[in-house]
Amino acid sequence: MTLSKRERVFKTLELDGEPDMVPIHYFGLEQTGSSFQAFIKSGEREKYQRWVISTFSNKKYYLTEPRFWNVDLWGMDPFGETKIKIRYKDAPPEYPNCRLNTMDGRLYQTVKQVNTGLEYAWYVGGFFKTPEILHEYWDGHGKPTELINDRIKYNPQVWEGFVEAVAPYFYPMANLPLNPSEVLIGGINFNRFAYYIRKNPQFIHEVMDEYTKVNIEIINRLAEAGVDIVTFGDDLGYKENQFFSLKVFREFILPYHKRIYQACKKNSMLVVLHSCGKVDPFLPDLVDIGLNCIQSLEATAGVNLAYLKETLGDRLCFMGGLDSSGILTYGTPEDVVENVKYSIKVAGQGGGYFVGPSHDIINIPWENIMAMRAAIEKYRKYPLKL
Repeated sequence: MTLSKRERVFKTLELDGEPDMVPIHYFGLEQTGSSFQAFIKSGEREKYQRWVISTFSNKKYYLTEPRFWNVDLWGMDPFGETKIKIRYKDAPPEYPNCRLNTMDGRLYQTVKQVNTGLEYAWYVGGFFKTPEILHEYWDGHGKPTELINDRIKYNPQVWEGFVEAVAPYFYPMANLPLNPSEVLIGGINFNRFAYYIRKNPQFIHEVMDEYTKVNIEIINRLAEAGVDIVTFGDDLGYKENQFFSLKVFREFILPYHKRIYQACKKNSMLVVLHSCGKVDPFLPDLVDIGLNCIQSLEATAGVNLAYLKETLGDRLCFMGGLDSSGILTYGTPEDVVENVKYSIKVAGQGGGYFVGPSHDIINIPWENIMAMRAAIEKYRKYPLKL
């Protein structure tokens, strides 16, 4: 049995037993990191370079990295990264050399990466520390729901032409524009979040509701185009712990995730959530409200992949798990191979697992990248031999 990439993706996401091979998913290479520079110097980028053209729109799509990684699923859609019109301006003087996102209040500063000297915009804090500041900017620059980009036409022919063009290389999932709790907390800071859940909980609900409405509107537009898998990020944990108590999570975060998942289910869409950190305690609740797949499974945060597979594997698909910030970056190539074998062994039995790094690739040594890629291809075939 040899499946197409689309067939392999859906069989895995829908927990329909073992496909022919464990499907592959990557976020890809961070272009300011040392790994991307090594990719260029290796000659692999030139070897795998490829553009494809949609027969409907005549638009070109760059698929070099998906070809290099041999992915089955890739987060990319023809509607682009401007689903909402986010604007930046110079931050107030008390934040020198910073830029302010006028929609969500996050502050960024452009600094040089240590390993490469290339410029990267780092998050440095939140500016919307009071409801008054947030409403001043929303009144002056537009609420998130008012910033939805109506110039984008979610045309079924555009989606079908894109899917047809990329089909030999991967099956696409469309990206939602907002990470609701992550954006909320980034814009007001953690200490203000802790203050307002006690002193003004309605403010937190107001912001979460607004961000959720944006995602639901985009879900509905994507559904009109024929999209059947969507993905979004919402980091919920630190290394070794969660951002919130279970009580706070259930009151202020979970209801909004539920609305997003219900909108997906109503439109016959599958939903993939990326969440870094130690998120294990939140997953049963997220599964109960309709989450199909969790991506990251960050080993250095203490995520127990084997336990999650044992307890939730009949209801939840897993994606990622390879130790990006630990073994892949600091181990030997032999360590990397063992990490690949372990992850496929504990999560791949019975299907329901996409193998790949927990996050994007920044400064992983080139020899480890090549060892990871080769080990995945060697050990991904069913029946598993590990």
